[in-house]
Amino acid sequence: MQVAKGWPLIVGTALACALTSCTEPAPKVSAASVTTSVPDGAAQVGPSDPLVVTAHRGVLTSVTVTADGGTAVPGELTDGGRRWSSTAPLEFSKTYRVRASAQDAERIPAPPTSSTFTTATPVDEITVDRTRPAAGDEVGIAMPVSIYFSKPVTDRAAVERRLSVEPSVPTEGSFHWMSDEQVNWRPKDYWQPGTTVRVRARLYGVDAGGGVMGTADHEAEFRIGRDQRAVGDVNSHTLTVFQDGQEIKQLPASYGRSVYPTQYGVHVAFEKHTSTRMRSDTWGGPQKGEPGYYDEVLPYAVRISNNGEFVHVNPATVWAQGESNVSHGCVNLSPDNGKWFFDFVQIGDPVEIVGSDRPLTTADGDIPDWTIPYEEYVKGSALYQQ
Repeated sequence: MQVAKGWPLIVGTALACALTSCTEPAPKVSAASVTTSVPDGAAQVGPSDPLVVTAHRGVLTSVTVTADGGTAVPGELTDGGRRWSSTAPLEFSKTYRVRASAQDAERIPAPPTSSTFTTATPVDEITVDRTRPAAGDEVGIAMPVSIYFSKPVTDRAAVERRLSVEPSVPTEGSFHWMSDEQVNWRPKDYWQPGTTVRVRARLYGVDAGGGVMGTADHEAEFRIGRDQRAVGDVNSHTLTVFQDGQEIKQLPASYGRSVYPTQYGVHVAFEKHTSTRMRSDTWGGPQKGEPGYYDEVLPYAVRISNNGEFVHVNPATVWAQGESNVSHGCVNLSPDNGKWFFDFVQIGDPVEIVGSDRPLTTADGDIPDWTIPYEEYVKGSALYQQ
């Protein structure tokens, strides 16, 4: 009797289920998703770039990044809440955990994202040792930028990508590696006077090769002064000085004798000494005891290359100045003219020597930049044609 009485109820329930669904509606799936700039499980990650968390087809609702010990990494939301970037450098040798959530346009939450990664432990450290010009300098129109590193760079491209030279006036130019520890940057043509130049080396976290990593950034700003130039003609025995395109003075001079010629090409004034000791055995000239050896202190000396070439006062050769070449390669001037030139010249002014039969080359110091044709100079960049 109980079964018989229950049968109509079962039939009625089945009929009701046939007419209206008895299953719950499937929950909607969020269109949003989240990715991070560092893959989950990554190891030996260089901390050179910010960590970035991105929401796709939605916006981020929460981002938490913590290092070992629970230290939180600060960050900021941009792009309407679709992008989060860390605002403090990541540290070396740390494990980071990322937790992020997002929702789509209908506010349906996406599954939360969780990942971990570990930053690199440097084998050794590298920094910018110094730059030339230094911060605050005012220099002449021919001075290239030189960046000196504390250790040799073996991955030049990785480091060069983190370097920038930013003139206040649009200026075409290129990097050129002089050695593993020095890279220069020069404009295609001389700088425009009054230009302000900012140099940045964002080395922190960059692998310079073999696990040697940058541990600090560097920044310097300098200014270009007046357009001042000197042209030394070894055949007319003159040094002609120009300012803002106008000739202002022609000085009688004596250049290197035939066995020790002053080298032709664009030199750059880069040191000034009210007096300096000069010895012929320091640049490959006559050694002590050999004919022509000298060891003397001379006044008002402007260094124009690393191979022993100066523009300086030499009272002993006044008789030859304007008439003949009797020096060991330097530009000799009289006491009055040498003092005038010393006071006039700026560090970074070009001093172009013409008429000689021996060229200035890259072997003659670390500022041979203007002796290299620009189309060849750009090939010295580690990023050439990359």
